[in-house]
Amino acid sequence: MTITNANQASVYDLHSHTKASDGILTPAQVVQRAVDNLVDVLAITDHDTVKGLNEAHQYIQDKNLSIRLINGVEISTLWKNTEIHIVGLNIDIDDSQLDVFLHHQEQCRIERALQISQKLKKVGIENAYENARNYAQGDIVSRAHFARFLVDNGYAKDIKRAFKKYLGKSGYAYVAPKWSTIDEAINIIHQAKGQAVLAHPSRYDFTATKMQTLIHYFKEQGGDAMEVSQSRQTLEALKLLAHFANKFDLLASQGSDFHDLNNYLDLGKTQPLPTNVKPIWYNWST
Repeated sequence: MTITNANQASVYDLHSHTKASDGILTPAQVVQRAVDNLVDVLAITDHDTVKGLNEAHQYIQDKNLSIRLINGVEISTLWKNTEIHIVGLNIDIDDSQLDVFLHHQEQCRIERALQISQKLKKVGIENAYENARNYAQGDIVSRAHFARFLVDNGYAKDIKRAFKKYLGKSGYAYVAPKWSTIDEAINIIHQAKGQAVLAHPSRYDFTATKMQTLIHYFKEQGGDAMEVSQSRQTLEALKLLAHFANKFDLLASQGSDFHDLNNYLDLGKTQPLPTNVKPIWYNWST
């Protein structure tokens, strides 16, 4: 397999996060960083919210930037007791059913955050929810915000250790999520006239067999595409995901999953898609 830029004369980054969910930068700052990194097409895909998109569009308009911004969201789902993320691209952010759905997801996040805070209190960490909220610009309070609070206040050495000791499945304060199902996420994305993309499929610590089972299930539910080029992957992983995209007749997407400069790949820095996959943007209007 040849890895070249043949599939993409432009630079695409179709998975990124802002302070509207658990990113470090504001929507305007993410747009500017994408421009500085020569990204031509950017999707902002905050977790279970579209509240950062208006600011991003306004910034592009005010600065008269040529970058194309794709309306996106990353929806949290549960499949076989594992949290699976589904990205929606080219969604109508004014769709009323999408608004109701995301409000429900937001309420689930709030309930989970409060339960995490109660568990942290039992191990001597007071006011964790209030402190985590200080790290969140928007309404979304995630485990990433708790992790930053824990690191900054000396309860963990770094983000990875914060998850291992407190927030991950084996941690003191782990709370199982109550997310939507994969088919619900796909349906709401389609309702909002978008394309449903299986996010970072090789990041779920699955065997190749279980990953195929997930991808097959996603396709059966009406999924449109899967991320093939993603953050923190080897060339072999890229080739394997390209193989699965073709095997299950899915379009190929790519994205840095940018949150910050310390723990994630920078905007626009993923490997180009292999030439033997069909990119998700193949029929997008210019």
